[in-house]
Amino acid sequence: MIATALLGLVLIAGVGLLGRRGGGFDLSAWTVGGRRFGAVATFFLQAGEIFTTFTFLGISGVVLGGGVAAMYLPSYLVLGYVGMFLVGPLMWRLGKRHGYRTNSDLLAHRFGSPVLGGLTAVLAVVFFMPVIQVQLMGLGTIVSFVTGDAATGTTSVVVATLLVLLFVVWSGLHGVAATSYLKDVLMVVALVIIGVGVIATRQPDGGVFAAVHDGARHLLTIRPGGEYGTAWYVSSVLVSGIGFGCMTLPSSWPAVLSGKSARAVASNHVWLPLYTVAVAIPVLVGFYAVAGGHGGDDDSALLSLAQESLPPWLLAVVLIAGAACAMVPAAGGLVVIATLVSSNLVPERLPQRERLRAGRITAGVVSVLVLALTLGRPDLMANLYLLTYSGVIQLAPANLLALRARVPVRASAVLAGLIAGECVVLGSAVSGVSLFGISSGLVGLGVNLVVLAAVAAVQGRVPETGGAEPERVAGRSGSTVE
Repeated sequence: MIATALLGLVLIAGVGLLGRRGGGFDLSAWTVGGRRFGAVATFFLQAGEIFTTFTFLGISGVVLGGGVAAMYLPSYLVLGYVGMFLVGPLMWRLGKRHGYRTNSDLLAHRFGSPVLGGLTAVLAVVFFMPVIQVQLMGLGTIVSFVTGDAATGTTSVVVATLLVLLFVVWSGLHGVAATSYLKDVLMVVALVIIGVGVIATRQPDGGVFAAVHDGARHLLTIRPGGEYGTAWYVSSVLVSGIGFGCMTLPSSWPAVLSGKSARAVASNHVWLPLYTVAVAIPVLVGFYAVAGGHGGDDDSALLSLAQESLPPWLLAVVLIAGAACAMVPAAGGLVVIATLVSSNLVPERLPQRERLRAGRITAGVVSVLVLALTLGRPDLMANLYLLTYSGVIQLAPANLLALRARVPVRASAVLAGLIAGECVVLGSAVSGVSLFGISSGLVGLGVNLVVLAAVAAVQGRVPETGGAEPERVAGRSGSTVE
């Protein structure tokens, strides 16, 4: 099984290296695929946000602690896809016209504020780095559990990090897209295998939900209070759904901007909700764990049942699928952060070639930093990861206002609201205080909107000559306006 784990890592990296096609490879190709990806490629890139190591390690664990509250994941995804169906094509058109590569490009350009663009880039990097680290931690957990060797898990994290860096530096977003095909196919196959295996071998008398009703009926409803109560469920669905639908996650941008048409972007979000049905499998497996007496909030529930229900050769498929679900999102995260730095946090005067080099160097630095923290202080970023959605959702008002034909408020109003919202999120995290169990991201968003509206009211209307959509991005090196 140890050899299988290493073979799986090499296989995934090999597909990523082969993803690079053609001789020319500039900054646009490395960061947004040259804006030439078809509907299938963008579909798998966008679907990649669904299946991560959380699919293996998180959802079933939430079922053990919160029961049906685990359905918040497909709930917010469907809500987010509605938003993406409406917002995505508009973002694509603006990105195509002005050469945007990031959310920060949009905001800096539309509001005429490099400060706003720089601040949003910094926030995106800070809140998104933990996503990469959590994937690597999940990979180590999966490999350690399946092989029964903790040292192998640590080795797999180091090897996977180096392989991911290798194909990201070489292939950029093309490599991520190529591995996304493999990852999602393996993921669906692995989930079906686990679901069939568990149902076939662990069916309790009277059915799984009858057994859960007899032994833990509180898990079949969302309780008014508690850790996974009504306030948690509703606010988590809203925060995650709004953040996803308004494209506040930096990982949403490459998948949308790399498309070759707005139609491809929109059509994908018609079909992606059906793809989300697969998420119900780990939820079902979690209930089988409850019925079998696997108590507590244990993230290894799905792997534990898979190990007990499947022969070794099928368990090997699950292992490789789990590795793919860690490596591919981690690779996408590296491309996202490198793009933010090369586009928004380096001097404007740098030519495209130097920006590409800066992006690749950033990918290397981030890989080393995340690996060191994963092995040495995993708790630091793991705690910050809890703030990811709450932090990035504060960009939602700015993103929506930027879509207007004429931006109705000044950058200073957006900055004031953004800073106020982030202060609420960070203050809640430091103090441990929440408002009736409501997500701090939702509370912060409310404060954000109030402050934005108040400052905008004081400043008055934007002059007719300001806020209109410019014809091009001034001073942007390497923009591709086709």
